[in-house]
Amino acid sequence: MDTKNHSKQPQHAFAKQQWWLFVGELVSFAAIFLTMALILWRVFQPAIYQSVNQGIRVQRQVILGKQPTGGPASQDAYCSIAFRTSILVYNDHGQLLNGNVNRPVNNQTSGTNADQSKYIKTLQQIKLRKTSLNMLRDVRVNNQNSFRTLTFYVPESNPNLAYAGYYVMIVTNTDSERVSVQIFKRVLTWTMLFFWLVSIVLSYVLARLNMRPIMRSWRRQREFVANAAHELRTPLTIIQNKLELMLTHPNDKIVDQTEQITMSLGEVRRLNGLTSDLLLLARSDSDMTQINTEAVAMKPFLENVIQPYSEIAASQDKHFDSTIDLTQTLSIDRQRIHQLIVIFLDNALKYTTTGNDISFTAKQVGNRWILRVADTGIGLSDADKPHVFERFYRVDKSRSRQTGGNGLGLSIAKWIIDSHKGRVAITDNTPTGTIFTISFPMTKAK
Repeated sequence: MDTKNHSKQPQHAFAKQQWWLFVGELVSFAAIFLTMALILWRVFQPAIYQSVNQGIRVQRQVILGKQPTGGPASQDAYCSIAFRTSILVYNDHGQLLNGNVNRPVNNQTSGTNADQSKYIKTLQQIKLRKTSLNMLRDVRVNNQNSFRTLTFYVPESNPNLAYAGYYVMIVTNTDSERVSVQIFKRVLTWTMLFFWLVSIVLSYVLARLNMRPIMRSWRRQREFVANAAHELRTPLTIIQNKLELMLTHPNDKIVDQTEQITMSLGEVRRLNGLTSDLLLLARSDSDMTQINTEAVAMKPFLENVIQPYSEIAASQDKHFDSTIDLTQTLSIDRQRIHQLIVIFLDNALKYTTTGNDISFTAKQVGNRWILRVADTGIGLSDADKPHVFERFYRVDKSRSRQTGGNGLGLSIAKWIIDSHKGRVAITDNTPTGTIFTISFPMTKAK
């Protein structure tokens, strides 16, 4: 029961993390869409009334007897609103002096007398506000008609006696602009709602996608810990059993327990190698392991590395052949490349039998240098090839104890290759066996 609850804890934590990712991304999308909507609204609304405002200002300059400024654009703006603009004149007490004001001349032909009368009554309801002189103001009458107004005082010195000494209000009907703004507002609202729904779906998908590498890393960590515990348990159990066996013969001499001591020392060495490999991989995962490059003359270096394996192969009645056509001095991590070659040659020796062939080739191809390790051993199936660089993966688990492998060598090799910006390919040898081809960019020593 405790184990079951313990296994549920990480799942609950991941579900909670995914939820917070979802909420965070949803809030981010909402903030982006809201900001975009506000910007569009701030830009669109003034743009709709820009022509109206400009035309009203030109009309004001004309009434005051000034030369309109702004060039042809201002004249066009004035002409575009002239047919829907009226002039109201007030005295100092706020009384409307031209109460029988008609609709603008250009619009009279399209309206009936009833329409004109209704329009006049609407204008008569607009009151003078001295507190908003020389300011553009929006006025709504009967919640139906919308007007943009500009009120200003005309000096008595103005030659136009109809306006001199009075307050003049320029009134422009803005019903069409108001309708445009309402339509834009409605479209913007529905668009925001649509993208809000899209953002919910997108946030959910992105939260799941963001959790995938976390889940994959957690599964790999769990498998790594389980495999490491299994690998550590085996040698520790053997050592414990051998020591307990020796304790049952307290009067024996060391020579009498040579077999038990030898086996225990072998497991200690294996345990030491395993812990070193685990430490190296842990450091590589946390980027603690550094690559220390130096200038290395490749031909003598490679010859020195492979020489012991030529002797080992001969002692096992295997054929070892090497071809080194790499004479440049390159910038590499000597220790790691040495370790890399040892891993591949050691695997080739482990998985070949008497009479098999092993070959090692080093050469330059274009702007890359190549290491090639081939054997005529048991080979790899197509199903195994994608997994051989995974930690603790073994092609033949039944032979792991016999060969002494722990499934970490090729994982370390892959890390060394990646850290040198290299690539590795696995192909079948003919008629049997495997070929590992590792290539690195040519980094010549300075």
